[in-house]
Amino acid sequence: MITDPPVTECVTRYDKTRVARQFGRAAESYISYDRLQRQVAAVLIDKLLRQSGALLDIGCGPAHHAGVLQRFTEHYIGVDLATAMLEQAQRQQTAGHWVLADMEQLPFVTASVQTLFSNLAMQWANDLPALLREWLRVLKPGGQLLASTVLPGSMWPLGQCFEELDGERHHNQWPSYAVLKQALTELDSGLTLTEQKFVLSYDTVLQMLRELKGIGANYTVRDSRGLYRRERFEQLAETMESYRTADGKLALHWNIGLISGFKSIE
Repeated sequence: MITDPPVTECVTRYDKTRVARQFGRAAESYISYDRLQRQVAAVLIDKLLRQSGALLDIGCGPAHHAGVLQRFTEHYIGVDLATAMLEQAQRQQTAGHWVLADMEQLPFVTASVQTLFSNLAMQWANDLPALLREWLRVLKPGGQLLASTVLPGSMWPLGQCFEELDGERHHNQWPSYAVLKQALTELDSGLTLTEQKFVLSYDTVLQMLRELKGIGANYTVRDSRGLYRRERFEQLAETMESYRTADGKLALHWNIGLISGFKSIE
C-alpha cells in the first residue's frame, strides 16, 4: 500500500516537485544503471544490525536492496518522494509497506522506528541540519542510523570537462564533509562520519551519461537545455578523451560520506 504524504541552507536548493518527476521518469530503468547505489549500499548493509521494530528505507527508489534489508527487521518501510518509484518497488517486492513522503517531513510519530537506512538520498535535502533532526526525531533512543550522501569532488572529471567548455558548473553543489561533520557535532547525535571514494569505469562518454540519466542523477537546478546538442556532446567527448585511464577506460569518481551510529539514550 502507498500512503499519501501528510533550515541552514544547503549549497543547492531543490524544487522537490521536479526532483520527484525526474526520478519518476527513471523508475523503470533505475535497477539497470544503479551500480554506484549498489556498491555504497553494500558498505552500509555490512554495518547493519538486526533489531526488532521497524526499519525505514529513506529514498528507497525501486527498493532493489529491500530483500536484504528485510532480513534485519520485523517491519520494512520504504519511503520515497516519487510515486513511480514506489509503484516499481511494489512490482519488484512481495513484502513491505510503502510511504510517499518527503524525507525532510516524515509522517511518522516521534521515536517510532528502530532503524533508519538511507542510501544516496540525503544530498537532495534543502536543509541538512533540519533533515538530520527529523531523522533523529523518528528514531528510537538506541536505534541505528545508516546513511550515505554525495560530497564535493564527485562526478570528476565529467563536471570539470563541462566547466572547461563554457566556464560554468553544470552539476549540483553538495555540502562538504566539514559542513556535514559540523551538523552532526552540533546535534550531539552520537553519529560518526567517514568518507569513501568509489570509481566507476565506462567505455564511452555516452555510456556514462546514459547511466546518470538512467538513475535520475542528471537532474540539476540549472537549465540543462542545449547541454547535450550534437556539437556540444562532441566537444565534451573530445575533452574527456584526455582523462582516459591506462586501461583505456573513462572513469567517474565519487566521494561519498557515510554516516553511522546509534541514537543517544538520554
